[in-house]
Amino acid sequence: MKYVIGVDSGGTHIVGQALTDTGKVLFETQSGPGNILLDETGTYQNLTTILTTIFENMPQTDCQHVLIGIAGVETTGNATEVANYFTKKFEVKVDVISDAQLALLNGLEGQDGTLVIAGTGSVVYGRQNKKMMRYGGWGFLLGDTGSAYKITAEAMINALKAHDLNQANSLIEPLINWLDATNIKQAVQKYYQLNRKDVASLAAKIAELAEKGDQTAQQILIDQATALAGEVLGLIKQYHAPIPERIAFSGSVLVHNDFYRETLLQQINHVYPEIKGHVVSTNNGRGAIFWEEWQ
Repeated sequence: MKYVIGVDSGGTHIVGQALTDTGKVLFETQSGPGNILLDETGTYQNLTTILTTIFENMPQTDCQHVLIGIAGVETTGNATEVANYFTKKFEVKVDVISDAQLALLNGLEGQDGTLVIAGTGSVVYGRQNKKMMRYGGWGFLLGDTGSAYKITAEAMINALKAHDLNQANSLIEPLINWLDATNIKQAVQKYYQLNRKDVASLAAKIAELAEKGDQTAQQILIDQATALAGEVLGLIKQYHAPIPERIAFSGSVLVHNDFYRETLLQQINHVYPEIKGHVVSTNNGRGAIFWEEWQ
């Protein structure tokens, strides 16, 4: 059976998939991290492991194409060099793009449109007439609007403001408990000891409170979704008419939080009512089946 290979090479791990032209996964394997900017040698080694494993389990002669999306490759600027290396090594056509382009390709299924990613961090990507655009994604200190990290940070700020004003706040006690503290001052001390991912992980608990009807938690989500919608609208303004109507949502915050996602889409639809959104639930390696549509 003929197949293509899609490889999503990210900063924490690499996922490689052998896929039919309809997106059915025939074989999948994973390896270590693959950010070529941070570790070029390790990325080459882990990608080699991925492709070797796939070809040990799938007929190599049936592979029509390999598409690899690599974190950091836009900065290093060596996508062609990497593609040539693996094309020669495995004697199969290999193309290399950034992991962001692969995510956009998968999320929009080869069409023009917008991809919003909100997980630990956040970023907005767009594509129209073969031109790729980006808005945000500048990290937790300078960006990551509407991300899990920012949701938690805003909840802490909200609770601390209420504490300073001697006002009641439904988030104070939960935050103290989640941070395994005895009072708000100790909670702040423990908060500053957390790494970025641990801070972001508390956003799911805030979302649970919102689902139970906590109005303060709901307002935190509304405010962050509204702020992220502002970035989405900023990117959409860069399109030429007619604007692409597809928008894809990816990342834990958007995939798992219906209230947040619906709030975000409502804010976008206030300006562009024709835009329709959908959730990306597949690994981005699936983008390989749409590669020809981008050419």
